[in-house]
Amino acid sequence: MMNHNNKFSWRLNARLRITIFLLSIFLLLTYHIFNTVDKNKPEQASNSLDSIDTDTTNIINITDNLDTTNINDSTGITDIIDNNYKGKIGKIKETNNDIIETDKAVDTSNTQSTVPADNVDFLNVINKVSYLPKIQSDPMNFVETPEEKALRESRRESVKQGFLHAWNGYVEYAWGSDEVLPLTNTTSNSFNGWGATMVDALDTMWIMGLTDEFKNATDYIANVDFTSSQNVISVFETTIRYLGGLLSAHELSGDEMLLQKAKELGEAMIPAFNSPTGIPYNTWNLTKGLTENGYRPYASMGILSQAGTLLLEYTKLAQLTGISTFFDKVQHVTDVLDKAKKKIPGFYPLYISQTTGKFMNDEINFGGMGDSFYEYLIKEYIYIGGAIDQYRRMYEESIDSMSKYLVKEGQVINYPDLLFLGSYSSGTFVPKMEHLACFVPGMLAIGSKTLDRPQDLELAIKLAETCYWAYNSTTTGIGPEDFSFFVKGELIDPKKLKLLTPEWNDKLLPYGVYEMNGIYLLRPETIESLFVLYRVTGDKSYQEKGWQIWQAIETWCNTPTAYSGLLNVAGTNIVQNNNMESFFFAETLKYLYLLFSTPDVISLDTYVFNTESHPFLRMLPNYN
Repeated sequence: MMNHNNKFSWRLNARLRITIFLLSIFLLLTYHIFNTVDKNKPEQASNSLDSIDTDTTNIINITDNLDTTNINDSTGITDIIDNNYKGKIGKIKETNNDIIETDKAVDTSNTQSTVPADNVDFLNVINKVSYLPKIQSDPMNFVETPEEKALRESRRESVKQGFLHAWNGYVEYAWGSDEVLPLTNTTSNSFNGWGATMVDALDTMWIMGLTDEFKNATDYIANVDFTSSQNVISVFETTIRYLGGLLSAHELSGDEMLLQKAKELGEAMIPAFNSPTGIPYNTWNLTKGLTENGYRPYASMGILSQAGTLLLEYTKLAQLTGISTFFDKVQHVTDVLDKAKKKIPGFYPLYISQTTGKFMNDEINFGGMGDSFYEYLIKEYIYIGGAIDQYRRMYEESIDSMSKYLVKEGQVINYPDLLFLGSYSSGTFVPKMEHLACFVPGMLAIGSKTLDRPQDLELAIKLAETCYWAYNSTTTGIGPEDFSFFVKGELIDPKKLKLLTPEWNDKLLPYGVYEMNGIYLLRPETIESLFVLYRVTGDKSYQEKGWQIWQAIETWCNTPTAYSGLLNVAGTNIVQNNNMESFFFAETLKYLYLLFSTPDVISLDTYVFNTESHPFLRMLPNYN
């Protein structure tokens, strides 16, 4: 039996043991707590973008079950995308030219906006998405007889074979390069040598059901480093061709690698927005931008179309990655352009200072250097389901001024009703119509249906007729780069009559036109508008016009290797120019193929096209 002293000693030892045990637990818990807090501190900025973790593990394969040749009803798919990213919005910040993540994806379903009141919160954008009016015509207007169906499908197959002819030439002579030169069978690398043709063609291949070609291209793209550049790149061209192509192909195919490449490219270009106003520099060296503190390109003025044609791509990138900074950057550019002083409401001059945010001239053009800025106002509004009314207001102001000041009747004999779209410079109307401006009929058509502006559809139909007339009036049946025209009611200047040459057709320029730039770069704009108007009206005459243009391209632009642009579209000696830009795959051939497809294939009520014809799924209201 234990004596009293031993019993007391045991009790003392037991209490000591318990005290030591509890103290040990307390110390362990304290260490664990402080260690966890320390680990959760934000990492310091570095030159490596590997530190950015945007929580894309929940990104889903949105189109795994889509038919490769009939990508139709994507309503449910878009809803899944929107629900998947609600509440997963993070941000990135910049230190000099570096960017790091500051907030992981968080539950934002009940989060209040923490940005300044004059900024737009991307979370609020997502929550305000609504259904917009239908763009495409009633399905009954597309009913066809068995004979009409057979004809349409044969024409679509002709376009597909044309694509394969051009693609196979690229594969044989220029694989991995940006473009193939179709007469000399050599290469061109004007877009950083990442394979611009390959990326631009991805979604067209998927839509056409060319899965083997798609797989070969993506296998190559998987090894391309989109974060470095040997020389400066065009921010605009890189965004619309590469970023747009990667994002669209990802949405159609569900290939996660393509989204990862898009994310890497988007992050690498973020420092290009580090101008004093936030308007991106026109050009940027990706390598220097990520490795050299304070790197800036040579000073230049911002160009309207380049600064204002990034909205769709970066908003889509924000949606798919959950990084709202991508949207914040381009929305800020829109705000700067919106607030800049303008002489005429809705008219945005072509040049703007990246230092002051002020416009530098008064040149207005819906063709080169202005075109896609206006296009993206209505398309961004459509893409986000009307969540930001600013885009509608800016678009309507622009179209109202365009209709009032830039649309004129001409003096073309036998075509007195033709309307022409000119430009404005130094307070004077410039009677020159560009091929690039022939996207306007398509833009007006989708805007008309979306915003209930029937007068815009009437104007779209008339301007499209002028664009087609320009094609139908030449020796080749292909439209010129631009031409100057006499305005109705104005006396014809005898000096201008001296400019008439027999190069429009075998005889003379049509009376009413006095000057022409006759080159053809395989451009898509007229075909684009024919496609949109067919989908909006159901009028099959647009298919006939598109077929005539395709036949002309086959006749005059086809080479043993691919297709080539032309040095002149009129005259007795038609000469090819040994050039086939990547947009021939992305735009011209895609729009032709869709023109001869059923209207549920890439429906305008489900998708919105970027300016390089890469289709993006539109946002839908989120019911989560």
